[in-house]
Amino acid sequence: MKALILAAGLGERLKYNKPKILIKVGNKTLLERHYENLLKYGVKKIGIVIGYKNTELKKFIKKIDKHKIIKIFVNKRYKLGSIVSLVKAHSFFKEKNEIILMDGDVLYDKKILKKLIFSRKKNCLLIDKNYEIGEEPVKVCIKNKKICDFGKKTTKKFDYCGESIGFFKFSYLDSLKFISEAKKIMKKDKNEMYEETIRKIITNKMFKIEFENILKLLWTEIDFKKDLIFAKKIINKINE
Repeated sequence: MKALILAAGLGERLKYNKPKILIKVGNKTLLERHYENLLKYGVKKIGIVIGYKNTELKKFIKKIDKHKIIKIFVNKRYKLGSIVSLVKAHSFFKEKNEIILMDGDVLYDKKILKKLIFSRKKNCLLIDKNYEIGEEPVKVCIKNKKICDFGKKTTKKFDYCGESIGFFKFSYLDSLKFISEAKKIMKKDKNEMYEETIRKIITNKMFKIEFENILKLLWTEIDFKKDLIFAKKIINKINE
């Protein structure tokens, strides 16, 4: 199994002067936590797409990558949509393994990642049924126990809805379809977000993506200062 972490963005809303994946919560950066958690659950190769202040991030990666398993992809057009970062790592998808795709700016209980990696569902995403309703969360809509819609703005009728954690698992063959569709989307609009690829796969029924509920496990995406404050509040519970 391999994992790809997307970590190229500016983090403008947080007003942080370093790549967000270098945010330190407790005694470790987000990147160190991803690295240790992925190793713990048997991931043998990690790809990371970097952009903003990539020289600084390269030095940090070299320092922590004691097992020499991280492959770096540099997206110099990081001010565009995240679809560009995803496609920048297209060669990573050719290696014959299932893949975990991760947003780099998430602090989470490691049991969340374990739930995804060891899920019996070959294509899977994670959802949290407890979330703040609004335009910001990426929503996963469930009808008849199947995903019927996905994205910040949804239109389909559903039984219930949850927030996407920003972590996904794809089988090798379906990951090739996924990156192929991402290339098509990027060709039309380089300002698009990578989540649009997942939305199209779901709504066009290109292949089956299932889900796991994370129940009461703690996590937060760090986009705003209030998210960072929340992260610092929950870190001790996550470390227990």
